[in-house]
Amino acid sequence: MTEHVIPKVSIIIPIYNTEKYLYKCLESVTGQTLSDIEIICVNDGSTDGSLQIMQEFASKDSRIKIVQKENGGLVSARKAGVEAATGEYIGYVDSDDYIEPDMYEGMYQTAREQQVDMVTCGYFLEGNYTTTHFDTVDSGLYADDKMDYLRDHSIYRMEKKETGLRGALWCKLYKREILKKVQLEVPESISIAEDKVCLLHYLLHCKSVYVMKEAFYHWCIHGESMSHKANLNYLNCVNEVYKYLVSLYEHENFTERMRNQVEIYITELLVLGINNRLGFKKSNLLRIDPYWLDSIPKGAKVVVYGGGDLGEQYLRQMKSRKDIVCASYFGFEIPTAEQLKELDYDAVLIAIKNPGKAAEIKRSFEELGVPTEKILWFKQPEVYWKYAEAEGLLDE
Repeated sequence: MTEHVIPKVSIIIPIYNTEKYLYKCLESVTGQTLSDIEIICVNDGSTDGSLQIMQEFASKDSRIKIVQKENGGLVSARKAGVEAATGEYIGYVDSDDYIEPDMYEGMYQTAREQQVDMVTCGYFLEGNYTTTHFDTVDSGLYADDKMDYLRDHSIYRMEKKETGLRGALWCKLYKREILKKVQLEVPESISIAEDKVCLLHYLLHCKSVYVMKEAFYHWCIHGESMSHKANLNYLNCVNEVYKYLVSLYEHENFTERMRNQVEIYITELLVLGINNRLGFKKSNLLRIDPYWLDSIPKGAKVVVYGGGDLGEQYLRQMKSRKDIVCASYFGFEIPTAEQLKELDYDAVLIAIKNPGKAAEIKRSFEELGVPTEKILWFKQPEVYWKYAEAEGLLDE
């Protein structure tokens, strides 16, 4: 009788009707430079060709296990995956994303060298353009007293008005025995912010974390993403998240600062709902502050660069100022020097929220000969930060 060898990492992939993206996902996972892994594909009642793709890969790679279940949502699929996992550590991959070849080798080596319960890394956001995102807490080892600091900054790095630890479960590596306990306690009634609540609960139980400032994961935003669809039950969904987080307040490692952050986070979810989840006819309420209009001189002719919600909202807000003219509107395609020469404009307005990407676009326009003083970009902080600042929460 052969002895079962525990794999170094179990990679759990919840799958529901993602045949369009599944090949790329599974190719990236099976192609990991860390070969001692098990790949658990949880088929959450798919009705498209996803199962056939899983079976095709499984026929060629014995490391793949297929778990069949009726459709029950992301939390139930993750629970099924955790129940089937036997690895020393566990990682998650969403079935419409993909990962770098050395992701799990790098994270596993770090976990073993540092002897930690969790490793976290950065990711690439693949949408209309690519941006790279990292945890805003400093890189390195968090243990003993430093874990108190990490928990206090797990949702937000308050002084930076940014996320502290990225909430997604898929850019992290977890000790199996801890994750199993935590993941199985997450209610299946939670259908938004599933990652965040699981992560916060995990941080209450784990004793050490290593933060890497390397990006391995590719988070792909697709047009059919759930975040783009109206959900008339959204407020009830937020309530389920809130009730679960409140249930964690009594844990000995749950601090007053964590509670303050939870309350801001619930506010963030409510504002997010107004913007793109409740189906409001006028979205972007309480999100894009029109104060930038005061910086535009009367009679100015403005070229707008940047598509998406921010670009469209800027155009709508410009119409409220009868003395501003939109000279031209470019989506996410940088115009040529010839196109710019043909335009009569006083300013180029960059309609991109991400500061790093906006700076990159600004350099592109400067290289096209646009004077620096004519290039405008306005920071658009979330509205709840204003109130958090007034309450003195940013001084913690």
